[in-house]
Amino acid sequence: MKKLTILFLLLLSFVSCSDDDSTSTYSRREYVYCYFSVLQYAELFNVMGNPGQYASIRKHVVGGATKITITSTGSSTDYTLDALSKEFGFGLGGLIVGTNHYGETLCYDLSCPICDRADRRLSLTDNGYARCAKCGVTFDMNNYGVIYESPSDADLINPRGLYRYRIRFDGTTLNAYN
Repeated sequence: MKKLTILFLLLLSFVSCSDDDSTSTYSRREYVYCYFSVLQYAELFNVMGNPGQYASIRKHVVGGATKITITSTGSSTDYTLDALSKEFGFGLGGLIVGTNHYGETLCYDLSCPICDRADRRLSLTDNGYARCAKCGVTFDMNNYGVIYESPSDADLINPRGLYRYRIRFDGTTLNAYN
């Protein structure tokens, strides 16, 4: 009987394991796929080789042309996307890419996961934090996007860290995806 109970509990644990977004390390909430040669983008080149530095990438249309804006500490540039790159997916509000203090390349969604809206983009600081101007929550990007600080009056109904995406960086090319 004891062996049956243990077997039942093991079986139950496998059945109850889910692959939904709340338990997964990487988000599938929004479509993400982009591929960049960091040598073509000064902001990406500067942050990818410097632990603790991050850049934001967001897509928008200006006068009929699809562009991306890449912003890092002290620099922000608009780039026109080619025909193939126009189909890239940049998550809910854009992407944050960089390398944490441990040397790991990371990618997060640029939108605040607490507000959960595309127009609630985070502001990046030069010390590895991202802050939402609306709800006031600050996230630690060097510690996998966890909540670092929140206002005492914040109504955190669904407290969660930043939406995280898979990323590959081989020294010259950056590929973010889910």
